Amino acid sequence: MNEQFLNEDQRDALQEICNVGMGKAAAALAKLLGVFVTLSVPGIRLVSTGQLRDALTGQDDSQLPPVRQAFQSDISGEAIVLFGRDGQRELKQLMGYDVGDTDAQAAVLCDIANLLVGACVQSVFEQLGRRICFSGPTLLPSAAEANDGFLPNGQWALALLLEIHFTLEKGGFGARMVMLLPDAAIEGMKHALDQFLQSL
Repeated sequence: MNEQFLNEDQRDALQEICNVGMGKAAAALAKLLGVFVTLSVPGIRLVSTGQLRDALTGQDDSQLPPVRQAFQSDISGEAIVLFGRDGQRELKQLMGYDVGDTDAQAAVLCDIANLLVGACVQSVFEQLGRRICFSGPTLLPSAAEANDGFLPNGQWALALLLEIHFTLEKGGFGARMVMLLPDAAIEGMKHALDQFLQSL
């Protein structure tokens, strides 16, 4: 597993690239909602398929359905946005939805996920000199309800996790965006990072 992982220079470059991407995503979310958005430092780690469920659910085990969005380039993968249970009422209000409208939840979650994934992942790939396209966002079963349906499609031996936490200053709402690269794409990412470093 270690020989497939990033070296120190590649990891530092990916960290900086992700910092720019998540900054753009946070700015887009703040503009949409009119509130301040705080960010975590991106977490970068390699996990096996057996560790993937625990890595995605984390400590929240949120009952809200996660949102999945695939992206395609010469480096393809998936982004999954997991939402905290707090602040749903405030988020609906900020988005202009009726708080009592139960159908609004899916629309809110997909709208927010699409914005975060689009801004952050797009920025990461632009900095790497890649064009990228996205599938539409889709709701997944919650981790508590799902078996393999919660995990990304395909037979993955390893996955590179890029994990970012977004939190709204008001209302207590939070989300985690996880960008997943399967083992087949990890070598492509290492090559792209080497090209990026050589261009500096």
